[in-house]
Amino acid sequence: MFKEKGKVTEVTKQDDYYYINMGSVGFGLEVKYGVEPKVGDEMTLHTHGGCSIRGMDLNGKKIFYKTDAQLEVERQEWLEKREKAKQAAFKKDKARLDKQYDKLPKEFKGRIDRFRENNPRFRVDYESYEMFCCTQAVEIAKKLKTKEKVEEFQNMDWEKQQKAVPKLSDGHSGNTFGCACVLAYWYLEQPDVISKMHGSLSPLVGSDEFGDNDSLREEKENT
Repeated sequence: MFKEKGKVTEVTKQDDYYYINMGSVGFGLEVKYGVEPKVGDEMTLHTHGGCSIRGMDLNGKKIFYKTDAQLEVERQEWLEKREKAKQAAFKKDKARLDKQYDKLPKEFKGRIDRFRENNPRFRVDYESYEMFCCTQAVEIAKKLKTKEKVEEFQNMDWEKQQKAVPKLSDGHSGNTFGCACVLAYWYLEQPDVISKMHGSLSPLVGSDEFGDNDSLREEKENT
């Protein structure tokens, strides 16, 4: 358990929460606790795991404090809600993803197939992200035609990139753009490696979690 104590520097109320600033720290307090913090009050935060707030004190008096059991109940409720949201999003996107898959070159289909086979949860957890990278890679390769042009394209400013690849999405993160360019490069240089390359989110979530690790699947099949 970790305590952080400080003076309230700003309070705003919105809907069922007080949004509180305490120097560089910002957090929310539900109105249901019946306590209204004011600028200048002393707040103490009791945190768990480095980020979760398990308790608060106002001017030395406890507002609330959650036990380990209560925190675990909240964690499970959050996981269930998150899973329902993931399943709903996949159900909504499935037809679009299937249509995009059908239009992919065989090398990219093989890539998606590999992740699906290695990770039963790939479609729900990661396919939308991976499909975005793959479809953008195909557009980049189709327009630029050579690996040298892809390398040049990566270093262009945004306006020039849009002119070079008109269907380039403006929804890229640094990771999706980098992955799309790498895939486009190798699709033009050596197409057969596309299905063997690491997944778009593997550097962030790990190969086992994403579905890169073929040996992990083979071990499970042999046990």
